[in-house]
Amino acid sequence: MQLIDTHVHLNFESFQPDLVAIAQNWREVGVVHLVHSCVEPTEFTSIQSIADQFPELSFAVGLHPLDVEKWEANSAERILALAQSDSRVVAIGETGLDFYKAENREQQETVFMAQLAIAQQLDLPVIVHCRDAADAMAELLRSFWDQHGPVKGVMHCWSGTPEETQWFLDLGFYISFSGIVTFKNALQVQASAQMVPAIAS
Repeated sequence: MQLIDTHVHLNFESFQPDLVAIAQNWREVGVVHLVHSCVEPTEFTSIQSIADQFPELSFAVGLHPLDVEKWEANSAERILALAQSDSRVVAIGETGLDFYKAENREQQETVFMAQLAIAQQLDLPVIVHCRDAADAMAELLRSFWDQHGPVKGVMHCWSGTPEETQWFLDLGFYISFSGIVTFKNALQVQASAQMVPAIAS
């Protein structure tokens, strides 16, 4: 079976001494392509460098919601330019909302909407981080849809309720689950996983 890993962070320092061995491992288990997510634009060069070593790697560019204090006046233009600079960029993100670890809701929402606009302009999907923020996320996506048209993407590492899951399925988003779905007490996540189609319609 050929597999695609849609969310990796190989540029983390702990991986650097073992990248070749790690690559051998993913190839041996049938992973034929990987998408490297981006926490902040300053990572872009290091992610590019890793992709230069491993041709099966594509990547994204964006700003994580827990790093929105790094958003500057030219950040949107910078993300747009970086996304346009390399054909291996296949998504915008990791972006989104996280109200579990941070309370700067207004700032997170502003930065998220700016990245949605970039994704739509470039016809790229968004990699969405959403933690304790499903209501606000769905509201923002519906508002963006109504004002500007649809944007595509994936709800990354999803742990929402089945009702919340349906909101994002109705918006045309893919849903991805982490290893939490295998935990015996993760009944909510398992219920959500059971309602997600294996192939998008």
